[in-house]
Amino acid sequence: MKTNFLSLTMITLMAGTILTSCGKTTKDDASAVKEDVTELNKDLVQGAKDTGTETKEAVEADWKKFEATSKLAIESSEAQIKELRTKVATVNKAEKVKLTAKLDELEKKNAELKEKLEKRGIAFKEDVNEINQSGITTKNETNILRPLYY
Repeated sequence: MKTNFLSLTMITLMAGTILTSCGKTTKDDASAVKEDVTELNKDLVQGAKDTGTETKEAVEADWKKFEATSKLAIESSEAQIKELRTKVATVNKAEKVKLTAKLDELEKKNAELKEKLEKRGIAFKEDVNEINQSGITTKNETNILRPLYY
């Protein structure tokens, strides 16, 4: 009887010790996972902000390059138009017809370039707004998802 009681007591103590220690380890693991998820979420949010900023800067740089090139082309066309106007005033009728045709062609090209620049400017502004909106959406989505990890 003493052996059975002693054996039962030993088994109960061992089982209690094992169950108690396993519960503590599981709680520690759960809190470590929770901390990791929190840190990863912060890294994800920062990565999204960095990517958005880099994209925005690249788009702005491309736009400025395009705009500068276009303005140079327009200024060059305007200079050619001024030269032709002075020539048209001093030449005979046969030359005047040729130069007027060339002048009309240059004015048309200049108008197309200005229109193209204006359209691209509008598209650029829309793209920047879209990038800004996607940045706002990303921030809102991370705020919505945040309670799931806490």
